[in-house]
Parts: sequence; C-alpha cells; structure tokens
Amino acid sequence: MPFASRLNPHVEQARAHAKEWARQMGMFDEEYVQWPQRWSEEKFGAADFPLFIALTHPDADACELDLVTAWHVALWFVDDLFLPLYRRDHDQESAAAQVERLMLFLPLDGLPRPLSPGNPVERAFADLWTGTAATMSPLWRDRFISSVRRFLDGVLWELEHVDHAVTDLIEYLGARRDFGGLQFTAVLMEHAMGELRPNVLRSREFRTAVDAFVDAISLHNDIVSYDREVDEGTVGNNGVEVAREALRLNRRDATTVVNDLLTARVDTLAEVPTAVPPEAVRFVKSLQEALAGSYLWHELTGRFGQATAGALGKPRGLGTSAAYVHLGHSGAHRALQN
Repeated sequence: MPFASRLNPHVEQARAHAKEWARQMGMFDEEYVQWPQRWSEEKFGAADFPLFIALTHPDADACELDLVTAWHVALWFVDDLFLPLYRRDHDQESAAAQVERLMLFLPLDGLPRPLSPGNPVERAFADLWTGTAATMSPLWRDRFISSVRRFLDGVLWELEHVDHAVTDLIEYLGARRDFGGLQFTAVLMEHAMGELRPNVLRSREFRTAVDAFVDAISLHNDIVSYDREVDEGTVGNNGVEVAREALRLNRRDATTVVNDLLTARVDTLAEVPTAVPPEAVRFVKSLQEALAGSYLWHELTGRFGQATAGALGKPRGLGTSAAYVHLGHSGAHRALQN
C-alpha cells in the first residue's frame, strides 16, 4: 500500500450517532437480526462501520461524517440482510419489487413523498434523502440516485448468482463494480468535497482512477472476507473463489491471482493524472487516502474475525498514530498520520 491514511477527528461522535440512528431506523429489531444474527448492537459496534467512514473521509466535518456514515450503514444493512432474506425462499421477484419500492424514496426533485416506510432501509432512505439532496444540483442528484440503483441492481445480480456462481473471471470483475457499492462511495465523497464538473467526470483519466479505486477495495475485500463468506454460504460471489473455479487452482494460488489484479489496480491509482483540472487531482488524492483507510479498517474491524480487531482496540481521535506503528511490519499498511 503506497498511500497513507488519516483518521477523521470526529470518529467518536460518528460512532455514537451511527448506533443511535441505526436503532431509530429499526436495524436492531429482532425480526431483522435473525437473517443472519449479526446486527445486534454488540456486533454492530464490533464491525465499526463509522471507522471505515472516518478513515475514508478524514476531512469531513462532524455533520457530514454522520450523514455519510448513515448512508453507508443503510447500504451495509442491505448487503448483510437483503440477500439472506430473499435467498431463503429463492424469491427473486419479491427482491426486484423491493428494489423498485426503495427507489421511490429517492425522487429526483429531492422532496419528500407521502410514502409510509415499511422496513429499516425504506426508513433510512426517507430520513436521509431530503437533506442530502438539498445541496445537490439536479445532475448531481441523478448521478447519486443512479449509483444507488447500480448497487441495488448489483445486489439482485448477486442474489441470482449466489447459488449458481459465475465461472468467468472477467464477467465477475464487471459485476463486482456494481454489487460492491464502491461507485456509490465515490459519488458520496463529492458531498463533502463539492460537486465535480461534467468535463472532469467525462475525462478518461478520471474514470480510470475511480474504477481503480473501486476494483482495489473490492478485490481486497474478497481476499479478507473469504472465510466469512464460506461460513455464510455466499462464497460463490467472491473473486478468490471465482478464480479458483475458473482457473482450476487451489485457494492459495487463486488468492495470488486476485492479489496480482489488486496490486495492478493500486498501481493504476498511484498514477495521478496531470492533464486534468486541479479539482480532479485533489479528488484522486482523496481516493488514494480512502483506499489506504479501507485497508486499515479491514485490519481493525471485527467484521471479518481477525484477531487484530480485538487486540488493538479502536482509534480514539487525533494523536493515535503511535498505536498503529507496528502495523507497518507487514508492509501492507502505513500507520495513521494525524
């Protein structure tokens, strides 16, 4: 990892806000915790989703950090509970209908609708969208809505393929850009930094950098989450497993293939384009920091069962760099720099 991460100083506030907000949305209610049982308040705290946002949005103010964290919590809830809920009955039709209903809570004009939310995700979208859209241009709202739709359609793809996994690595890599939700993360980063101009968004160099960011986090997650997804029965939609099946490799060699792809995408992101406006350069540098932050979150979170998560404890704001210096021995991470 050639980039360094930074920790947002408002991380503790974000933790408290995220847990209370998730409770208000009903994300800890018993009827939802059972698919699978990992959205108790205790396991929510162990996953430490707010830390991911604090490491990928180090310069956001406290209110913005709370907003971005809440959006990601909502999509994580979809990712964790949407698949098991509809997979149980192989009910693709109901899953697609739920996606259509969710999109009703994100109207392009940003104005509230007379809809009664019926589950935690609908409540979350209704609660977040009006305030989020208020500072966005119509074109920006359209891109935001499209990124959410792309993620939800990707989840439908994942649901369809979870029991009939693809065996083509190229097809998988294309689909992974959607169901991983990182396109949404990139769009939401603008909310804290300011809307990018259309000429920036259209430039090949900029799009290449965003794709490299999305691919790098997704492939890294596939490697780290492999065992967890085996336990859940969803490993068929993991890049390591797809490479193992497609290329007839053992797990170690398949992981090497995915890691080589990951390294190539990190190298691509390291090449900051110069023939683009300064705002694009600034955004790409933020993507670099965010990638480093994602790496470190995967090291610290309890979501994937690593021993380091419990042993190291949690960052506590500015001045925590020294506590993580020892992470550098693996060569994979740099210490937090505050």
